[in-house]
Amino acid sequence: MKIAFFSDTYIPQKNGVATSLNFLKKTLEEENHSIYLFIPNIPNLPKEKNIYILPSITFPFQKEHRVALPYSLKYDFMIRKINPHVIHTHSPFSLGIFGLYEGKRIKRPIIHTYHTLLPDYAYYIWDHFPNFIKQNIIDEEKARKIAIWISREYCNHSDLVIAPSTKIKRLLKEFGVKKPIEVLPNGIDLDKFRKIPKNEARKDLNLPLNAVLLLFVGRLGKEKNIEFLIEVLEIIKNNTDKLIYLVIVGDNPDKRVMEELKNKAKALNVYDRTIFTGYLDYDKVIKAYYASDIFVFSSITETQGLVILEAMASGLPVVAIEDDAISDFVKNGINGFLIPNNQEAKKIFSEKIITLIENRDLYEKMSINALDNSKLFHIKILNKKLLSLYEYLIKEYNI
Repeated sequence: MKIAFFSDTYIPQKNGVATSLNFLKKTLEEENHSIYLFIPNIPNLPKEKNIYILPSITFPFQKEHRVALPYSLKYDFMIRKINPHVIHTHSPFSLGIFGLYEGKRIKRPIIHTYHTLLPDYAYYIWDHFPNFIKQNIIDEEKARKIAIWISREYCNHSDLVIAPSTKIKRLLKEFGVKKPIEVLPNGIDLDKFRKIPKNEARKDLNLPLNAVLLLFVGRLGKEKNIEFLIEVLEIIKNNTDKLIYLVIVGDNPDKRVMEELKNKAKALNVYDRTIFTGYLDYDKVIKAYYASDIFVFSSITETQGLVILEAMASGLPVVAIEDDAISDFVKNGINGFLIPNNQEAKKIFSEKIITLIENRDLYEKMSINALDNSKLFHIKILNKKLLSLYEYLIKEYNI
């Protein structure tokens, strides 16, 4: 099968969309499908076959992202020659618009994966507007409404929408999306997860050997709610004599964000128990999972939470704020704890972490369950469902 992907991000950019798209391309090619990937010109791109680059500039509001031209005459003719069976877009912006145009032009089915909950990220663009605009023209709520409109209109111009979780399917329907929506999580490449002895992984990453390590992996941004985890660490430190560290893997191009988190840790007297690694290459991120004891997560803006699946694939129990996006695979009391997002959240969150630390039998049980459950999300398994969706649409189009 010939499949054209259109995305505004790809590795080596460090985000869940780039990572999952790389896995998807790689595994489909291993199954002898031809994948043609159209992306912006991203610095330090890997050398892979069938990657087509469009001119781009740095996105002014988030420096790690690129904005590409939404059209290329050269690739317009090339796509006509390739004549793909399916167009699969992974962004509603520049390259997503190009993919939508090409699908309509060559009369091919268009599938769109809704990777990012745009209304919850509209703040980042809105916050960079001049104060005059924010106060008199577009307030934060209007920015959210624009993001909902973009989400609805783009999805309704596709033939089928893939939602990474039941939460996203529900929200897209609330936004007014009328096209069919299928829930299909982004898979993980379990072949990359080979158990590494804990102390070996800790030595390689220069992490404490004789301590309990709580791990967070992700972009350091407002929506990730990392300050909550630092506040939880303070509660834990004040309620147990055990040596416990919070390891935060990730960064933000705006270096003020990490400085604010460090200042928060200092203010709460837990800076000596907080380790900021910055961005890590993916092989080192995997080592960080195996070096740690418990995965902690406090974001409620996820479409899926791919890092949680990766943590589970490493055998880590999860303690997270309750959210529909992750309840598809984190089962409360089975492979982790989901904490209601209310005034008692910090207290209960810290209590569940301490419970896991002190109850070794419960910890081992949840660790085994996490590992077993993660196997359901192997990308090779989920690819079978994706291919069946492609085949269904191809038949509908009589290709």
